Amino acid sequence: MSSIAHLFVAGGFVMYPLVIFLLFALMIGIERIVLYRKFTKDLRRFNKVLEKNQSWVMLPSILERDTLELGSLFARAIRSAKNYNSLENRLQDIVSYADERLKRGLSWLSMIVTMAPLLGLLGTVLGMIRAFAVVGGDIGAPTIITGGVSEALVATATGLTVAIIALGFHSYCAAKVNDSITTLEHECGNILDAYNEEHDI
Repeated sequence: MSSIAHLFVAGGFVMYPLVIFLLFALMIGIERIVLYRKFTKDLRRFNKVLEKNQSWVMLPSILERDTLELGSLFARAIRSAKNYNSLENRLQDIVSYADERLKRGLSWLSMIVTMAPLLGLLGTVLGMIRAFAVVGGDIGAPTIITGGVSEALVATATGLTVAIIALGFHSYCAAKVNDSITTLEHECGNILDAYNEEHDI
C-alpha cells in the first residue's frame, strides 16, 4: 500500500481526476453490462412469445404477462396502432427508444478514453518540468532529474491504463448495443409479419 501511495503522489495532481475517471468507467461499464444482460433476457422471452402465440388479439396481453419492459412497450404500440403504417411507426419509436437507452453512458466512456491519456501526458510533462527545474549547480542534480522523470512517467502509465479499461468497456458495450438493436429490429419485423397475416395484407 505504501508503494501505491508513493506512486500516486509521484504522479502529481492529475492522479486525482484519473482515479475519478477510473471509478466512473468501472461504474458505467458494470451498470451497462447488467442492463445488457437484462435486455437480452427480455429479448429471449419476447421471441418465445412471438413464436408460440397464434392470436393477434391476445398478443398484447401475453407480451405484458410473459416479458419484462419490452412487453409493455410493444403491447401499447400494438393496441394504439390503427393500420400497418401506424404500427410500423410505433415499432420504430420503440427501436429508437431502446437504442438511446442502451447507448446511455457510452459518450462518457468515449470521453474518458480520450481524456485519460492526455491527462497522463500532462502529468508527465509537468513532472519533467519540475525535475529539470532543480538544475542549478547541485551535484546531485542528475540523480534528481532521472528520478523525477521516472516518477513523472507514472502519470502517463496511469492515464493509459484508465484509457485501456474504458476502451474495453466501450468496445464491449458498443458491440452489445448493435447486436441488441439488430435483434430488436428483427422482432419488429416478426410483429409486422404477424399483423399482415392477421389482416391478410
